Amino acid sequence: MLQLQRLTMDSSWHIRWDDTALMLDPWLLGSEIDGFRWLNEQWHTSPPLRLADIAPYEGILLSQSYSDHCHLPTLQKLDATRPILATHKAFHKVQKAFPERALKRIPFLQEGPPLEFGNLQFWSIPPLNTRDPVYYALLVINQANQAIFYAPHGFQLEPIDLGKLNSLKIQVLMGTFTEFTLPGLMGGKVNPGLSNVRALQAQLQPQWIVNTHDEEKKMRGLVAKLAKVNYANYEEIAQNPELPWLAFPDYTPQIIELS
Repeated sequence: MLQLQRLTMDSSWHIRWDDTALMLDPWLLGSEIDGFRWLNEQWHTSPPLRLADIAPYEGILLSQSYSDHCHLPTLQKLDATRPILATHKAFHKVQKAFPERALKRIPFLQEGPPLEFGNLQFWSIPPLNTRDPVYYALLVINQANQAIFYAPHGFQLEPIDLGKLNSLKIQVLMGTFTEFTLPGLMGGKVNPGLSNVRALQAQLQPQWIVNTHDEEKKMRGLVAKLAKVNYANYEEIAQNPELPWLAFPDYTPQIIELS
């Protein structure tokens, strides 16, 4: 059984797959700051689920090193006995901030065996671009080789990646429907939007698509002044039979039917 639940209307989730429960990219307290407040500070416009109301979890999963995914003030408040599973850059950020925490690095898809935790396995996929901003994709795999492909900033899969993914059945593609564009020197199109979701759908053939990282957050700083943001039209998306979109309009947990 796969169950997903939003913890925020942005990109924090609770995942329960069979006997393993995880918290994904928890940003549940206060604002998030990238570098400096004058550069970028953001707040949720919809209050996150309260910490006391979050279902039990065995581990914390971090996909990116940026503070809206790897939010140190939230991590400090969470159960310190729960291991943190993190992609490469997030691993080093958490290791520096919390050297006493149990921490596991999620290996790259091309490195070798995946990380095992509970009854699940994990791989990360780094982009070809190794300069900032660097956004990873994340694979969560069960014992039947069914997988979640999580790319909150979109992703461009290379032929070598697709070759490794052939043995997996992608059940859920989680990606952003929002286009968020900055000047080239600041990262360019940091959220590629629905066009990238459709490209990944064509490559991965997922059973379901779930949108993530689409909250219309409050922003201030240089990023807020320069960003061009285009949010998706969800009414149009819901009427598109070619896009198997599964909506999560609130914090109600949903069981995902898998083929």
